[in-house]
Amino acid sequence: MNFSQFKNRYVITGELVVENALHIGSGKVEGDFDSAFIKTGENGYYIPGSSFKGYLRSKVEGFLVGAPFGLKVGTDLLNEGDVLGIFGYTSSDISKDDKVKERLSKILGKDFKNFASKLHISDLKIMDNNTKEVTRDGIKISRKTGATIKGAKFDYNVIEKGNRFLLEMTLENIEDYQLEIIMLGLKDILSGDLFGGKLSRGIGKCRLELKSCKFVDSNDKESLKNYIFKGDLKNKDINTLNKITKISL
Repeated sequence: MNFSQFKNRYVITGELVVENALHIGSGKVEGDFDSAFIKTGENGYYIPGSSFKGYLRSKVEGFLVGAPFGLKVGTDLLNEGDVLGIFGYTSSDISKDDKVKERLSKILGKDFKNFASKLHISDLKIMDNNTKEVTRDGIKISRKTGATIKGAKFDYNVIEKGNRFLLEMTLENIEDYQLEIIMLGLKDILSGDLFGGKLSRGIGKCRLELKSCKFVDSNDKESLKNYIFKGDLKNKDINTLNKITKISL
């Protein structure tokens, strides 16, 4: 870690609960299965952290890009620049919109050709290693005729209701309002939302339960000392994360 630019670090943990069935495809045909659930080893089922991060980013963009309302911090109107300022980007990702460039310049206060993500999400590993995936049958329907396409039967595997995947998010040098943006992005899945693949098959309902939040802030010298020399982080009341005080309409 580069402590010359260190402000804070948050580690938020939770459990993603499958409420009906979940499919995260491996992209490979395995044995008799056309679409197996992604895993490492025999039963090491997991959700790639990049998949959950992509879900979260799309939710954040729903608030800040093209929404019929505007979110503000003070008098500053938030936009796509705030998405990039959290999730990172390269020069090819930067919008040509002058308002986005202006926002990025204000957030970063420096050259903004490239910027690393402030958010890291580890792969979400299944909590019960004895879980077995279950095979479901599917058929393809012609959109033109509404009839079954001949020879279009396929199998896909799911993880069934009740299984849990462990979530760990790490945020570094995050501003208070940026943490609130992330919590807004999690709002839907905290009460239950669709996630994963094969959603048209009536599956993918998941709910996130937040379990803990630990942090260290460079302004708190005692906790910073404990973090540097012991690796300890302070506990933060998980319920305070849902309080939105910096962002307004």
